[in-house]
Amino acid sequence: MHIEPGVVDGAKIVLSYATAFAALGLSAKASIEMIKKDGLMSLIGRSALTTLLVFVFFEVLPHQAVGVSEVHFILGSTLFLMFGPRPLRLA
Repeated sequence: MHIEPGVVDGAKIVLSYATAFAALGLSAKASIEMIKKDGLMSLIGRSALTTLLVFVFFEVLPHQAVGVSEVHFILGSTLFLMFGPRPLRLA
């Protein structure tokens, strides 16, 4: 997505970077916990499967005329319930 220069001010950009950094830290922490609990292969397998399903949901299946937010909410929550938060963060 392209955002024209000047549309988003500097403070919001700094906040977006801080949010991304916090999300990365939480994802790394959760991934390490899952590796300790279930093993590395479990994390890799679940992450690969969720990545494949995200690709299928958004690129392969026929697209219905629904809003973007509804699609992300429905498909994302389905994957979250099936695989849990850790593999989904990496997908």
